[in-house]
Amino acid sequence: MLANKHPDYEKESKYLKTTCDCISDEIVYLEKEIEKMDESINKLKKSTKGNYSDEMVVKATIQEANKRKYRQLVKAQYKPYFGRIDFRELGKDELETFYIGKTSVVRRGDEKRLVVDWRAPIASLYYSGELGDVMYTAPDGLIIGELELKRQYEIENKRLINIFDKGLTPMDEFLQQALWQKKDNRLKDIVTTIQSEQNDIIRADKDITLIVQGVAGSGKTTIVLHRIAYLMYTYQDVFTPENILIIVPNNLFLDYISDVLPDLGVEEINQYTYEDLVMKLLNKRYKLKSVEDKLVKLIENSSINEEYYENIKYTSWFKGSMMFKKILDKYIRDMIKDFVPKENLKVLDYEIYSYEEVKEMFDKDFNYLPVIPRVERIKKYIKANIKERIEKITESIDEDYKKLVDKVKKSDLDDGEIKKELIKIYDERDKKINEIEKAVPNSINKYFSIWPKIDIDELYKSVITDFDVMSKYSNGEIEDRKIEFITNYCRGIFENDEIEREDLPAILYLKMKLLGLEMQGKFSHIIIDEAQDYSQLQMYVLKKLNIGNSFTIVGDLSQGIHSYKGIGSWRDLIKEVFDEDSTRYLTIRKCYRSTMEIMNFANEVIKNWEKEDITLAEPVLRSGDKPYIIGKNSEDEIIEDIAKRVEGLKDKGYKSIAVICKTNKESKEVYESLKKYKITDLHLITDEDITYESGVVVIPTYLAKGLEFDAVFVHDCSEKSYPNNELHIKLLYVSITRPLHELYIYYKDKPSVLIENISEEFCNKE
Repeated sequence: MLANKHPDYEKESKYLKTTCDCISDEIVYLEKEIEKMDESINKLKKSTKGNYSDEMVVKATIQEANKRKYRQLVKAQYKPYFGRIDFRELGKDELETFYIGKTSVVRRGDEKRLVVDWRAPIASLYYSGELGDVMYTAPDGLIIGELELKRQYEIENKRLINIFDKGLTPMDEFLQQALWQKKDNRLKDIVTTIQSEQNDIIRADKDITLIVQGVAGSGKTTIVLHRIAYLMYTYQDVFTPENILIIVPNNLFLDYISDVLPDLGVEEINQYTYEDLVMKLLNKRYKLKSVEDKLVKLIENSSINEEYYENIKYTSWFKGSMMFKKILDKYIRDMIKDFVPKENLKVLDYEIYSYEEVKEMFDKDFNYLPVIPRVERIKKYIKANIKERIEKITESIDEDYKKLVDKVKKSDLDDGEIKKELIKIYDERDKKINEIEKAVPNSINKYFSIWPKIDIDELYKSVITDFDVMSKYSNGEIEDRKIEFITNYCRGIFENDEIEREDLPAILYLKMKLLGLEMQGKFSHIIIDEAQDYSQLQMYVLKKLNIGNSFTIVGDLSQGIHSYKGIGSWRDLIKEVFDEDSTRYLTIRKCYRSTMEIMNFANEVIKNWEKEDITLAEPVLRSGDKPYIIGKNSEDEIIEDIAKRVEGLKDKGYKSIAVICKTNKESKEVYESLKKYKITDLHLITDEDITYESGVVVIPTYLAKGLEFDAVFVHDCSEKSYPNNELHIKLLYVSITRPLHELYIYYKDKPSVLIENISEEFCNKE
């Protein structure tokens, strides 16, 4: 209800003013503290001439904490909190009131906590607690009590606008207001509207692999970003920005989510696309074939050349499969059987280490290391211990020369000749020993120079393009015709000095096995978004970068437009890659993005995919117009109608409108056609774009995945454009689940079979 109509309005207004005044005072205080600390640090730098000191580290740490809190309070000063709970702990008379916001606010002087951080244990009651008996887990254990009030606030510019009480007003009204807001070009945090099932995921145990199957619009991306903020707040000694890794589908998506973590007080997290991460780990920039290239091949051949289509799909799947990993493992096993040169390590003509000794080190003593680090470890060991062996040799040489000395001393030579002979013997002995000692470094280097060298790229190519190698190590698990297609297909790719994205996991795996990775075991927690398009081998390699089993993996199999290379089943992924005992699998069915009408229509489309365990979305709260299916006679008519409706939507205040096409080529053509209508803020989005602009965008489906818009136009859903197969069902499903409010689908001549028979109960047909 309107805040000024609420019975507690005066009391709440007073508390809001107190809180805002406190924040203002704290901001002024921190500004002065930051300025003073800057001066202190500069003086210290001068006195220490820039050298390291413990005092400098302490001051820098305090300064960073002050700056971080300052930034948080500046953001919170006009809207310091959004919720309140009144809680009475079991066995206590006192009723405690907690105001909940994005950051905590503590009054300087009496240390009274005016606002509790949304990540604090008590705040979980705001998200998941119902009025009445409740419990939550605190650092001291389980706390039981009664939740007597749950209140939500809409605050703008330090003014109370609305107040919603659980039990007095519909709490969904607060969520509805948030969902009806117009989109811009950035994903926003959902701290004020986190739902119970989302809260459970955000606050899930840190020491598990959490896999979430979430329908389109269920808030998967936002949930994982809030989970990062929660983990870093709750386990500050475990999770730091340096040891958390986020993997996202593309750089456009990275830009789209870029505001959320800073708004939640989290900065400098490692954020990469999988491709960029791999190339960083390999320390090499590869020339990659575009995602579009593979997708177009599949789109064009899905209903024309079925055999080629299936072979392309199989090759893409195979490259990221655990089957391929096994082939590589067997190949490496045989390759390193003869890796140690069948020679002894000699210094001059003296044997220092035998072939058998070095082989023992390689096969047993240091076999826990990757191959090349193992060789380096053996070299280091030999260098550290060779002195002892050289001493034994010099002792042996000395003994030999002692015998010569004794022989000379017992000879009939006169004293002068004996002395001369002894000097000669000693000089010869010393020279020999000196030559041996001097020859040691060169002998070691010469010995290790004959060991095999490893070029990861060449090794990978030599395996996957060699029919005999693939046939031998696949043990009959792959048909010869498929091996022939894989080897020929890959040879054709490599001849152009290119590789596919699907090649990267295996190349990285080879480096891990043979050369080692600096980042192996570096990360405490890894987040993977849009995970349905990742292969099992991709996941396996990422697991090796993790210290334990702390993962958050989210995706939607129904949106797996790259499923030809990705995950067909979460259960299979758990079985093949992760530890089943430490993995938790959850499903989110509620869609908060789109209206009920849009999601009911989308459910009808995805039902074309004949999969038993398909997860249908459960739309909540918002009702709007049914999607429009619009038939036109020509491309020109479609473009003209889109242009006209776009202007109408802009007049309604929509900030983010998308025209979604199937491919880049189609997007470019549509963009050029729409330009003639002088649409303001019209943008074309392609693979090369790394920033996402609001306004009107023309974008291919595969880049739109994960994004959302106020309204969407699906450019051409004609019979020929969208045949009835898994790939096209998913492409269409992704497109039609992007809009929040309105959806328009066009076709020429005859609509796709995927939408043709959908009842007018779910759509408007024009």
